Amino acid sequence: MKSLIAAILFTSLSLGVFAQSKPTAKASTPTTAPAKKVADSYRCPICGYTGLKTGDCPKDKIGLVKVGDYYCPECYMTNAKAGKCTMCGVDMKKMEAAAPSGTKK
Repeated sequence: MKSLIAAILFTSLSLGVFAQSKPTAKASTPTTAPAKKVADSYRCPICGYTGLKTGDCPKDKIGLVKVGDYYCPECYMTNAKAGKCTMCGVDMKKMEAAAPSGTKK
C-alpha cells in the first residue's frame, strides 16, 4: 500500500514538472513595437493626495482610487464602471486627474 501511494505521488509530481516546462520553440514576434504603457496614477478622494502606487493615503488612511475609476463619496468603495454603490446605493463619482500645480494667479 505504501509503495502504491509513493508511486502515485511520484507520478503526479513528475507530471507537474513537465507541465511547467517552457516550450523550446519561439513563436514568431510581431514586427511592430508594443506601445508603452502610461503609468497609472492614484488619488485620495478626501484630500487629493496623488501617488503612482496603489495603497492607502498617508494622511487620511483611505484607499487611493485609480484615476479614471469611479468611487462612492460616502463609503469610498471603488468600481471601474459608473453606477450606484453596491453597499450604500449612492451614485458613484469619477476620479479625475489632479489639476496642474504651478499656475500663478
